[in-house]
Amino acid sequence: MTSILLTTDLSDESKRAFAPAKELAQKLGLTIKLVAVLEDLPFEPTGGGLMAVYPDRSQIHKDWDKELQKLADGLGRDICTAAEVVDAVDVAAAIVEQARKDGAQFIAMATHGRSGLRRLLLGSVAELVIRHAHVPVIVYPPPAG
Repeated sequence: MTSILLTTDLSDESKRAFAPAKELAQKLGLTIKLVAVLEDLPFEPTGGGLMAVYPDRSQIHKDWDKELQKLADGLGRDICTAAEVVDAVDVAAAIVEQARKDGAQFIAMATHGRSGLRRLLLGSVAELVIRHAHVPVIVYPPPAG
């Protein structure tokens, strides 16, 4: 049973949640499962007579997994007992489903702190996770300033 599902998109912003989530896990005697959701963006590789290079998803998945395992090692395998890359079209739904599947007691994640037009266009994964999660969600906001 996973106690804390800690999410990352491998960005520096998402890694801000690592230290406080680890500290929380240690204080509560919990373990962490580190999860990265690799967004599967369906698109047409051709259009208007132009050809787009379709990325090799299997290689991207391998690269993400390699980086994720390094991050899990950095957290310490005594606390971070598992790390998994999940492929999904809907990142927030995948996080909520992974937490349900793993029996997580908490979901922990950092926010990117988008606002205005950027938030409208890019959305807020954290907000959607909070709305749909069946367990408490611990959100680490960006530093003030």
